[in-house]
Amino acid sequence: MDRTPWAPLAPTRGVPRWLRSRPFLFAAALLGMNIHRRYRLVLPAGLVLLVIGAFALTLPAVGHALELAAQNPLPSLVSLTAACAIATARRKGRLHRSLVDSWLAPLAAPASLLARALFPAALQLLVLAAGLVIALAGGSLSSAAAITLGAIVGGAYLVGSAVGWFSRQAKYAAAPDFHYVTVRKPRWAWAQAPRLEPLSYWAIGQAQVYVKPKVIARAAFVVLLSLPMGIDGASAVAIVAGLWVLLYVGALMLALLRVAFSASRWLALTSLNYVRFAYAVGYRVLLAQIWTWAWILLLTYATGLYRPLRVELLVALFSLILSCAAVAGAVRAAMTSVGMRSP
Repeated sequence: MDRTPWAPLAPTRGVPRWLRSRPFLFAAALLGMNIHRRYRLVLPAGLVLLVIGAFALTLPAVGHALELAAQNPLPSLVSLTAACAIATARRKGRLHRSLVDSWLAPLAAPASLLARALFPAALQLLVLAAGLVIALAGGSLSSAAAITLGAIVGGAYLVGSAVGWFSRQAKYAAAPDFHYVTVRKPRWAWAQAPRLEPLSYWAIGQAQVYVKPKVIARAAFVVLLSLPMGIDGASAVAIVAGLWVLLYVGALMLALLRVAFSASRWLALTSLNYVRFAYAVGYRVLLAQIWTWAWILLLTYATGLYRPLRVELLVALFSLILSCAAVAGAVRAAMTSVGMRSP
């Protein structure tokens, strides 16, 4: 008989005892197993991406970039330490919130805060160390540069994790995420005659949550710390602006994925058409991207920067094509995950 303070309802055959005695870690492991069972292509796709990344580390261009980072250790050390401190502080906040809003909170379950905080950092360290070993074995990185980069990564994670963990939490509560969603054209008959139009607003609102000013400030802080000394102000502003655009476009793609999978659970019992679902989720995301890239291209053309204009045009076209593919794939995967069949 299991004498652990928390007895899970799921089968525990083959699960180590130390994992069964830590329900928060056990629930995370079960979540990963369920994702693997539901989406069989996730693990093969991840392995393919790992193989592609390992091959890229053996390229001479990547090795040259790593050599430059080893020759200029201060920007890499400062930026990586700042990023690790911010990630650790955010992880600490999520862990403390889970003690209140998690379904395991009412149970007499150990929180395992330290183990849950150290596991992602240790996994990231293993991935980075494996990348350095692959680059060293592939001949694209010298042994001296590999040792220097290893010391930079280890020191940055050690100092950044300590600074982020012992940082004080904010005493005020941030604005709820739904405050970033604008309600357009409210109708009194929404309960009797619902429409799919609010799904597009939720995608835009979720993207605004991902790129809140606080998030942009932290990302810009890390980027500014990594810039070399002597760079002019115009170039720094241009780099930060490009970072904001890329973050916003990426947030839009991530938001439509989340909204599509969340909405499919509510619409599983309906006979919704695939085209209508995809249009409702993605058309405002595409319009937001077109609007953003149009302003970027217009401002670049007005300043007379014709060389960057060509690059921005190619990036904009690639972004729109990728967004269309993401909408089509996300809606199809969301409908398949809940058993929806398009009539």
